[in-house]
Amino acid sequence: MKNIQRLQWITLLVLLVCIFTACKKNNNNGPQASKFELLTAKGTKTWQIEQLSVNDTLIALTPQQLQYTRTYKSDSTFVDSDGISGKYRFLNGDIMLYENILLGGAGARYYNILSISDSKLVMRLYSDGTNKLNTMFTFHAQ
Repeated sequence: MKNIQRLQWITLLVLLVCIFTACKKNNNNGPQASKFELLTAKGTKTWQIEQLSVNDTLIALTPQQLQYTRTYKSDSTFVDSDGISGKYRFLNGDIMLYENILLGGAGARYYNILSISDSKLVMRLYSDGTNKLNTMFTFHAQ
């Protein structure tokens, strides 16, 4: 009888240890915003260029180039300060941004989203038909 009680206590103790080690403190203050929500702020969001790198070399931007912006809208349209506009969508589980240029040019651009937050967007040009694939853009939210 003592062995059965001891086995029950050991089983209970092992069960409690498993439960408490499986529990994690949740530091999350609610659900995280999707990349679409971060890109558009659930409406319209404008991003201003901060840095440009080609082949991992930082390019010095002129004051005029530093005025370049891209605006993304929640209706899946975009426009940039050069007058290029079109439609966009996320691909591959939101890690790639596809832009279909409809005005101010023609073609498509694919970007890998390296990071995105409320205030910063970093993306690397994956393809735009020119084979200049190693261009990285860093934007900050306006």
